[in-house]
Amino acid sequence: MAEMLKEWLTKRLKRPMIWKAEEFGDKMKNGYIISCVLQSYHVINDEKHYLVRSSNIDVDIKNNWLLLKEWLRDIEINLTDDDMQNIIKGSGSTLLRLFYQLFLHLDKLDRTNFIKQERKKVSSLVDKMSHRFTVHRVEEKTESFVDDLSKPLLDQKKFIEWQRKKAKEIQETYDYVRHKYSKMLAKIDESKTPLQHPEGEVYKKTVRNKKEMEQFSLRYPCEFKNYTYEDLLNLEQKAIERQKTLIDTEWAKNYMDNLYVKMHKKSDSEEFQKQMRNVISASLWDVSIVEEETKLDTELSKKVMKLSQFEKQMCTQIMETKQQARNLVNNRIQGEREFSDQRMQQFNLFLDNVKEEVNLGLAEIDFEKKRQNMLHKKLFSEKVKRKRQHYYEICYDTVLAIIDFATIYAYYKRLLNDEIPEYFIREWKALYYKQQPIFDIFQPTENIIRVDEEPLLGEEEIIRLELDRQEALNDSEFYEYHNYLQPWTLNSLIPNYNPEAEERKYEYLGSNVLGHVAYTLLEIKYPYPPQRPPANLPTFSTKAIVRGLPDKSIVIALQKLLTNQKVHVVRIEYAINFCLRRFKIEMVGCKDIELSFEKFIAATNDELNKELIKSIKTEDEILSKTDAMLPVQGPLLPNAKQTQTPKTIPEEDITLSSPAELGKYAYETLNSGESLTDHLLSAMIVEYIKDQNDINGFVIINYPNTYREAQILEETFSGQTPPDVGDLDDRDEVYLEESIIKHRKKEKDPYKEVRISKLVNDPHKKRFNVPFTSYFSCYLNLKETEDILQEYVIWCLTEDNSEIIDRIYAALGINYSMYYEVIEKEQLVLICKYILGDYALYIKSDDKLFGENVLSSLDFPNTDDKRTKSKIIKPETSSEKFKEYLICNSKLSKSLSFVNDEVVRDYDLVELAQNVDSIIIEKIDLEETKKSLTSTNEVHCLAGEEDWVYSEIPISEIIGVALATCWEEIEKTYIYDMQQLFFGIRVQMNCVIPYTRFVKDKMEQIITLPSHKQDLVSTFQKEYNDFENDWRDVAVTKNEWHCRIKELQNQLYRICDQRKLDAEKQRYSLISENWTMEELTTMVNTYISCMQTELNRAILTYQTLHDFYFAMIKRTPSQDRLSSKELTKILRETDETSGSKKGGEDKVFRQLKNAYLDLQLRNVAIDHTNNPLIAIIENNVKFALKVIKDVNDSYRSLISREYSEIAKILVQTKKKEENINEESSNAEENFKNNALKCIEEWTMGINGEMFRANLRILCLQYKCYRDMKLFNDTIYKAFMDVQNHIDGYYLNEIKSVDRLCKYLQMAVEDGKSIPENLVLEQDTFIIDPNVLHFSASEHERDGKVVKEVASGIEFKVGQLARLRSQFKIVAPTGVILQQAFIFLLQDFLYFSKESCDGSLFPDEWTRMDLEQIPKLVFLLFGDTAYIHWSDFLIYCLNLGFPTVDELLMLRKKFRCHDPDSTELIYREDFIKETLWFEENFDPKDKNAQLRKSLIKHFLFELFEIAENTMNYSAFLLAFCKSPNPIEGFATALAMAGGNKICFDFEECNEVVCKLIRDKKYRDECLACAHKCTSQFLDKILTNVINICEGTTIYELEYTEPPPDSDRKGRKSKVTKAKKNDSSLSARLPTQNTRRSVMDRSKTQSAIDVKNTIFLCSPCADDTEVVEDKSPETVEPEEESIIVPQEDPNLTYAVRQSVIWNVLNICLPWYFSLTPEEKATPYKSQVEEVIKLLEVNTDNKDIYVCQFVSEPNICKILHKSKKFVALNLAEEIQNVYK
Repeated sequence: MAEMLKEWLTKRLKRPMIWKAEEFGDKMKNGYIISCVLQSYHVINDEKHYLVRSSNIDVDIKNNWLLLKEWLRDIEINLTDDDMQNIIKGSGSTLLRLFYQLFLHLDKLDRTNFIKQERKKVSSLVDKMSHRFTVHRVEEKTESFVDDLSKPLLDQKKFIEWQRKKAKEIQETYDYVRHKYSKMLAKIDESKTPLQHPEGEVYKKTVRNKKEMEQFSLRYPCEFKNYTYEDLLNLEQKAIERQKTLIDTEWAKNYMDNLYVKMHKKSDSEEFQKQMRNVISASLWDVSIVEEETKLDTELSKKVMKLSQFEKQMCTQIMETKQQARNLVNNRIQGEREFSDQRMQQFNLFLDNVKEEVNLGLAEIDFEKKRQNMLHKKLFSEKVKRKRQHYYEICYDTVLAIIDFATIYAYYKRLLNDEIPEYFIREWKALYYKQQPIFDIFQPTENIIRVDEEPLLGEEEIIRLELDRQEALNDSEFYEYHNYLQPWTLNSLIPNYNPEAEERKYEYLGSNVLGHVAYTLLEIKYPYPPQRPPANLPTFSTKAIVRGLPDKSIVIALQKLLTNQKVHVVRIEYAINFCLRRFKIEMVGCKDIELSFEKFIAATNDELNKELIKSIKTEDEILSKTDAMLPVQGPLLPNAKQTQTPKTIPEEDITLSSPAELGKYAYETLNSGESLTDHLLSAMIVEYIKDQNDINGFVIINYPNTYREAQILEETFSGQTPPDVGDLDDRDEVYLEESIIKHRKKEKDPYKEVRISKLVNDPHKKRFNVPFTSYFSCYLNLKETEDILQEYVIWCLTEDNSEIIDRIYAALGINYSMYYEVIEKEQLVLICKYILGDYALYIKSDDKLFGENVLSSLDFPNTDDKRTKSKIIKPETSSEKFKEYLICNSKLSKSLSFVNDEVVRDYDLVELAQNVDSIIIEKIDLEETKKSLTSTNEVHCLAGEEDWVYSEIPISEIIGVALATCWEEIEKTYIYDMQQLFFGIRVQMNCVIPYTRFVKDKMEQIITLPSHKQDLVSTFQKEYNDFENDWRDVAVTKNEWHCRIKELQNQLYRICDQRKLDAEKQRYSLISENWTMEELTTMVNTYISCMQTELNRAILTYQTLHDFYFAMIKRTPSQDRLSSKELTKILRETDETSGSKKGGEDKVFRQLKNAYLDLQLRNVAIDHTNNPLIAIIENNVKFALKVIKDVNDSYRSLISREYSEIAKILVQTKKKEENINEESSNAEENFKNNALKCIEEWTMGINGEMFRANLRILCLQYKCYRDMKLFNDTIYKAFMDVQNHIDGYYLNEIKSVDRLCKYLQMAVEDGKSIPENLVLEQDTFIIDPNVLHFSASEHERDGKVVKEVASGIEFKVGQLARLRSQFKIVAPTGVILQQAFIFLLQDFLYFSKESCDGSLFPDEWTRMDLEQIPKLVFLLFGDTAYIHWSDFLIYCLNLGFPTVDELLMLRKKFRCHDPDSTELIYREDFIKETLWFEENFDPKDKNAQLRKSLIKHFLFELFEIAENTMNYSAFLLAFCKSPNPIEGFATALAMAGGNKICFDFEECNEVVCKLIRDKKYRDECLACAHKCTSQFLDKILTNVINICEGTTIYELEYTEPPPDSDRKGRKSKVTKAKKNDSSLSARLPTQNTRRSVMDRSKTQSAIDVKNTIFLCSPCADDTEVVEDKSPETVEPEEESIIVPQEDPNLTYAVRQSVIWNVLNICLPWYFSLTPEEKATPYKSQVEEVIKLLEVNTDNKDIYVCQFVSEPNICKILHKSKKFVALNLAEEIQNVYK
């Protein structure tokens, strides 16, 4: 690459580029060369090139590359910063890469061009190598066609050729020398060429020079010093600096520039000289060549001139002949060229035609595609349109249903003026889900069941729709009732319901038994469709399929080997020929059948059919020869020649056998030339096998070959159809096996829908739940291969290496396919063993299997090749999976599919047998375990459980069908009756809302009836106004008129009283109509009917169980029949003629009606405690339960009798057991077991039915209670609303009368006339009806419009809200400069008057001088640069500030709404909470309540951080203010910490000092403990070292000290005791001290420093002085000292983070805004205080009382006034002063 770049730069810059690799970076880093290249390509002009300096100064280099970077970007070369740094440092690789990019971009080449030039350059530097081989062309010698005259000329031909060759060699030599010379010139390196200087004279030193040099050395002697490394570095640095000063001078720069100019001129001159040398040498060479050619031509001409004229003529003729030959050659070449051009034109024309046809075809295809796409788009758009229309209709219907739901909900809500009962909402939901109208279509609903009247014209459709609607509700309610869904859930309906009770278990088991009975009867009446029967074949042990046998001889040998085991080999030809011959034989005497196989072959066109017919023909010929050799035996065939005239039988009278019928079909098919169907072939094989006698199995050869044929064959033999290919998941053998197991035959069942009970579930296991299994026991597919060693053992069969039939049989476990190269005798024996399934242990020998000497006498080819001739194709790999197959399918033959050897040999069968043995043993163990578990389960299994096996005693079909019909009728009647009863209950419940509406509307009309009160008022007014005006002022007259007003008032009172009495009388009459009692009676009777239905069903179920099991045991139907009991209903007075119950029920009904009426008249709420109907229901429930129990008991006794009879029969059979055979004994035993099962099932069934009926009756009872309560509550509420309306209306009338009379009295007193427009209507008194021209709004009718009222200097909340919005625009964070805030207030005061919304300030504020605003702000916020504008708004609210307790309580309430501690609260939660200032607002004053509500919303929005979300911590901190700023700051800390804080130094001093002393004492104790521990360890180590040196250790026995040693330990002289005593005193104080400590612990919380238990002896020594004091002087002092106690409700110390958080939030301009330290040093002051106080606690907490007592902290708190509670009104007064 470097050479290429040198050549390129030399060419572009027109001067030689010479550099070394190590100096390339230094020469090119200044960028001057690159700028020259850019200038040569005209990328930059001369002016830009002048800006680039060629010096290597760092500043110039950087400036150069800044310019070059921009210029390079213009040609799309981008330099990164890293590349710039590397170039400036002189990195050669980066510069080389840059030049390479320039080379490619500027010459507009790519990398391939560069590589080509580079290779060309490299090849030019290497000498060319001649050809590896020299090929000389041998020219054929042709006979000369000239005479001897031209021979001399021909003899000179060699000389001429030599001259030409010589000239060519000279030319090549010259070219080589010239090329080599040019290379030498190019390799000349100027830098390496040594400069030749003339040898100068040797300078000899003179004596004088020597003396001068000696003098100089003496004058300036050399000093040799021992420099250190640092000194040497300093000297080197100084030398470098001197060198730099020399180099950096202007003179040095100019010198270097001149030197570079001289070098460039020199290089240019040398390049010019080189070019001149090249030109001169080339011209000289051309001259020499011309001279040589001239000499050659001269010599040749001399030779030619020497020839004679005749020779010249001959040469001319020769030349002309040659020229003619050349012309012929040229003509031939031209002709060939023209011919090829013509052919090419024709070919191009053909290609054009083909292309045109292709293009036309493509155009047609594109057009068809477009058309198809257009059609698809239209179809898709139509499909989408219909789909959208369908969705639209669904959504439209859904929205309409939702609208109906909302409408009826709102309608009922307005009717009831209360919550809607769940009963109606549930009914509407059911209608919505059933897609039925929610509103009643036909009203009243009960009229749809009328029978006596015919519907009017147009009512049929309406009635039908209503019937559909009610039917949907009936189905929904019965489904809920049957499945115990809402509202029939047992837990909520029945009190004290226990779902885990024993009765529930027996109910479930009984329902299973009843389901068994019902579904057994239904299956008898509606049997399942019969399955296809299998082929009528005996049970064979061997049933195999072998595919791929190549030769018939192998089939014969296979038959010989299998004959001993009586296994017959079946070929498809055998079966076809058998049926054809049978058909031919049976048609003798009727029609002569000729089996002309040549005719069959000629008729068909299929080659496979022809091959099959040929095989059949061969088989037929063999059989014909065999039949001819056999003698005729047996009866003669029909139409045999017995007489001269044969007997002819009509074809219609012939009955063919099954094989003959199949042969007839085959004969007709072959005659027509068609193929035999697979069904026909399978049937032929079956008939052929049936015809074989005395065989134990068969093997089918070379059939089936496809999975379709295998399906038909399996279905023909077994009756089961294998799954289709589309139903199989063939991804893996596991999926394939699962899909086969899950496959079930799809059959048409016409009774599938009617064979289902609607009341009970089917406990039986599903029918036909058996997976498909193959009829055959073995499947072999022999695959031929050329080299068996190249074939792999196939463990996993896939689509690539197998067919679907192979994979299916592999999944079924019978695939034993193998590869083979040559089928020899050993392989044939192995195939036979697979067919026979010889897996018995021990394995039989070949003679036992195939017969003696059969294998040896078998004439079968054998080879001496001992290598493997076959390999088994193994479809599975896992032995565990094989065991699962064995356990699941009980097929031992699958074991061979999973042998773990690749090649099966004879000696491998022993290992195979061992594997099979172990597998069989495991299988037997599993079966025994399963049997043991089954027997164990049977002991504890109850009838009806999941594992219970039901009895299987057959019932007569007539009895079963009759019982099934009875059960269907029971179900139908029960469901219909319950649905109709539920409809009746629903009608009753739906009447209650319309009735209440009717009552209220009617009473409203009665209450508001007109009266003659206005007439009395008008009469009085007329009389008074007609009275003379002069007499009105007389006192007596006034008294008289006052008396008349009193009389008028009494008359009006009597009218009002009468109206009230009339309304109450009407209410009484409505109640006396006893509509509620009538409807409740109907409802109760309906529920009693439901109970009756349940009772009837129970009795009929008992009867069904009895008939079913009695018919099983006795085999005859029972004659006993149960009769149902009737429950007692409530009969009305109109039913007195109803049979034997005349009179009694009337009396009961009358008593119930009177009792119910009395409760209603007394306005008593009716519930289950006082409802008179409850007793009727309870009596019926008790009676029904008693009837069910009695029936159950009677059947239990009947079952016990049947059981005893069965037991007696069993005893008799035991006595006669010797005289009966085995079959009869087994049948009797089976009957006994089934009869006992019947007894258990019967018992469980009746018990379950009893519990079920009891539970259903209880459900109906409590559901009746619930519905009656809802009914009564609704009616009670309606009548109570009516009564309240009567009372309210009456009170309003009285009040209007009082107001009227008061107005009249005032008119009398004033002597004024009464206006004529007085109105006293209903309960309203109106003086002037014309005052209000328009009716007032609803809000105004309720009361006056409430508006916010503010007085004086008090702000309205609306004004504050506008101020807040303006402040948020200016200072969104809430912090603003104080001076800016002053300017804002002045602007608002001055310009707010011009606002359309009114002034932002109260009127008192507008009179304030603008110059007084700074004073007011200073009074409010103190001397500070920044303020919170929210504090100003809070002051303007004039709410007062809360105490600490109020703030903490409010914080606790807010945190209840904030479980995640996010410090956020929603608007609705905030508004709900009661704040501290709300008690100051009068609850009766609407204006005050309005202002309170506005203030709460304003405060929420003031601290709102998101939509409807507020930061309550910031809100609480804003109100932490107090007249004392220290108390306000402590309040803020308390709010942040959540507990009250002790901040007063006088209150907290003693407790804090005590805590500090305790902390110091703990620190001293810790330090002392460390000290003592170190001393103790040092002492121990010293003693150990001193003692252990030269010491022998002996083991000593421990002796117990005497019992009184502890008591006299101090007085004992034993050293050991003293040591113990001293050690004890080192750890514990004396006994007196311990006592004093115990005494003092009762009165103080901590131990005093003077009486402390120390941990080491030095500390104990300090306290000895205290201990020596007499107790008399110590105890009185301790009793007199009162130790301060900590208050658990106060916090004394807080964390530093709490203090900083409060300061940063409340005073951010001091601490968070990081001001200049000199201006506001508060942060450092607080840090110093905290650092000073953090030592007083263990966890560096700060005592608040000490913190706020520091002078700097007090100064900060008093200066800012952030925590000072101010009154805005007082501060304004101070401003005015």
